[in-house]
Amino acid sequence: MAVAAFLTGCLGAGDDAQPASGAPRAIAATVQRLERATAERDFATICGDLLTASARRRAGGPDCVRLTRSAAAGVERPSIELKAIDLDGATAHVRVLTHASGQAEVSDELVLRREGGRWRVDSLGG
Repeated sequence: MAVAAFLTGCLGAGDDAQPASGAPRAIAATVQRLERATAERDFATICGDLLTASARRRAGGPDCVRLTRSAAAGVERPSIELKAIDLDGATAHVRVLTHASGQAEVSDELVLRREGGRWRVDSLGG
C-alpha cells in the first residue's frame, strides 16, 4: 500500500475541529513521518524506525526494505489524508483516505501501537 500524509494540525473537520495534542498529536506525527519516508522512498526508515517489531517481521524481517520497496514500485505521488484517530490505551486506529497518481482514492485504516515509548505502525490497511 502506498502511503503519504496530508495533515492539517487538527483532528476532524469543520467547525468542531480541535488542535491535536498529547497522544493524538504524536500519532499524527508518526503518520506524517510515514508519509515523508514513503514519498522519499526511504524504506529503511519505514522498516527500521516506523514499524512495530511485529509489523517488520510480517513485512519480511531482514528483507523488509527490499520487499517494501518492491511493493511500492510504480506508485507515484502517494498521499493519505488523516480523517480520525480512535485511541484505546496503547493502540490507535487511524482512519485515512489514501490516493496515488492514477489510482482511485481508498478509505482505509492504519493501526498504531505504542512500542519503545513511541507510536509505531502495526498494520497498514486493517
